[in-house]
Amino acid sequence: MRERPQLAEQSRPGQERPASRGEPGKGEEGDQERPGFDPALCGVQGPLEDMTFEQLVGTLESVTAKLANSELGIEAAADLYEQAEILHAAASERLAAVEARIARLQGPPARA
Repeated sequence: MRERPQLAEQSRPGQERPASRGEPGKGEEGDQERPGFDPALCGVQGPLEDMTFEQLVGTLESVTAKLANSELGIEAAADLYEQAEILHAAASERLAAVEARIARLQGPPARA
């Protein structure tokens, strides 16, 4: 996944940044904590761990359709974009795990 450039946070006196939705996620070293998966925001029930790969992809498609077709405000669009990143990462991890499992089942390549 592509890394986004980190922008320095600027605040004006008297302005507070709104709290992010969801549970804090684990960020990379030096990153600020990111919000966790918000099922309600994505229109699903339950945590990521309970979703199948197909459900993850379907939810990701739904979220990206909302981003493309809706007249969202900038904050709502950013919230959905964060959710899309979380869904993409979860689906990619699941796919990699299945690919590794298939590779194990196939065993080492036959030698001629």
